[in-house]
Amino acid sequence: MTPVLLRSLYKSKTVHTIAVITSGNLIATVIGAVGSVVQVRYVVPEDMGILRTFAILVGYLTFLHLGVFDGLQREIPYQLGRGNGTKAEEAASACLVWIKFVSLAGVALFLALALWSGFEGEWMFFWGWLSFLPIIVATFYGGYLATTYRTGQQFIMLTKATLWQAIAGCLVLPLLPVLGYYGACLRASVGSITFLYLLHHWRPLRVRSHFNRSAFFEILRIGLPLSVTGYVATSLWYAVESTLVLEMFGLYSLGLFSLAVLVRGLIVQVAQNTNQIMNVKICEQYGRSHRIEDCFRLALRPLTLALLASAPLIAIGWFATPPLVKIVAPKYIEATSIAQWMLLTLPLSFLQVMRLVVRAAGRWIDCAISDAVGLPIFIGSSYLLYYLGYGVESVVFGSLLGLFISLATTIFLVRRLVRREISGFPNAEESILCLSLRKV
Repeated sequence: MTPVLLRSLYKSKTVHTIAVITSGNLIATVIGAVGSVVQVRYVVPEDMGILRTFAILVGYLTFLHLGVFDGLQREIPYQLGRGNGTKAEEAASACLVWIKFVSLAGVALFLALALWSGFEGEWMFFWGWLSFLPIIVATFYGGYLATTYRTGQQFIMLTKATLWQAIAGCLVLPLLPVLGYYGACLRASVGSITFLYLLHHWRPLRVRSHFNRSAFFEILRIGLPLSVTGYVATSLWYAVESTLVLEMFGLYSLGLFSLAVLVRGLIVQVAQNTNQIMNVKICEQYGRSHRIEDCFRLALRPLTLALLASAPLIAIGWFATPPLVKIVAPKYIEATSIAQWMLLTLPLSFLQVMRLVVRAAGRWIDCAISDAVGLPIFIGSSYLLYYLGYGVESVVFGSLLGLFISLATTIFLVRRLVRREISGFPNAEESILCLSLRKV
C-alpha cells in the first residue's frame, strides 16, 4: 500500500466513520458473543433448537413490510441527494402507518401461538412465543427506524443502540444457571426491548404517522420489487437454512446449527458495517449522476481492500475455532466443522455491495435474476449432499454455493450494465420510455 493511498485513507471521512462504527459494533459483538457463550453452556442443543424455531417464523414473516424498508432505504438518501428533504419525510410518515399495523398483527399472532401452547401444556413453547413479542416488533418497527438513520453520526447512534442491546442482554446472564432455556428467552426479549427503545428515542425523523396514499404507493413501487429480492437473499434464505436443518436432522441438530449461525454473525459484522455506509453513499451518488458506472467505481476500492483482508481472518478463525469450541461450548463440540465452514461467508458478505449498486439504480430485475439462480442451487445442492450422506454440513455447503453463484451472477450483470453505459446503449427502462414517448 503506497504512502499516498495511506494518507488518503487517513483523511477520508468515510474511512473514519467506518472505523468508529466498526469498532463500536465489534465491542457490541464481543459482548454479545460472551453472552452467547455463557448461554450455550447452560442451554443444551435441543432446547436451543426449540428457541430457534421461533426465529424461523420471524424470518418468513419479515416480508410483510412489503418493501417499506427497501423503498425508504433508497428513497430517503436519494431525495436528500436531490435536496428534497420534505418529500423524504412525507414518505417516512406514510410508511409508518403500515409498519404500526404489521407490528400489531405480528404481536397478535405470536400472542395467539403462546396462548395455544399454554392451552396444550407446552410451557417451553409458551414462554418462547412470549419472549419473541418484542422481537417481532423490533423486526418491523425497529427495521423501519433503522432505515431512517442515514448520516455518519446517525449510524454511530445506531451503533450505540446495538452496544446497549448487547449490554442489556448480558445483565440477564446471572439468571442462566438457574433458568436455563427460560433465561435465554428472557435475554433475547430484554435485548430487543432495549434496542427498540433507543432506536425510537434517538430517531432522526420525528414524523407522525399520516397516511399519504401517493407517497406510500410510491415507496411500494420502488421498494416492493427490491424487497422481494432482498427478502430472498436474507430473511428467507436464513429461514430456509434452519428449516432444512430441522426437517433433515431435527431439533438437536438445529441447536448445533445455532452455534454456526453465531459464528457467521460474528465474522460478517465488519462487512455489514461497511455495506451499511456504502449503501447510503451509493444511493446518493446515483441520485446525483444516475450512472451505474459511478456507483460501481465508488464501491470498487473499499471492496478490494475488504476482500484482501478476508483471507487472513478466515485462516485465523479456521484454526482457532476447534480449541475455542472445546473450551467455551463443550456441549456443542459436534458443531465445530460447520462453524469452520461458515467462515467462508465473510468474503461473500463483502461482495454484497454489488447488489447495492443495482438496488440503488432500481434494477430489481437483476437482483431477481441472481436470486432465481442462487436459491434453487442452494436448496437443490443441500438435498443432494444430504442424500449422499453428508450431515448438517450439507446445508452449509449448499448455502455457500448458492450464495456464491448468486453474487457471481450479480457481478456479471453489473459489469454488463456498465459496458452498456460506456457504449451509450440505453438500458431497458430507457428503451421502454422511448417507445412510450413515440406512441404519445
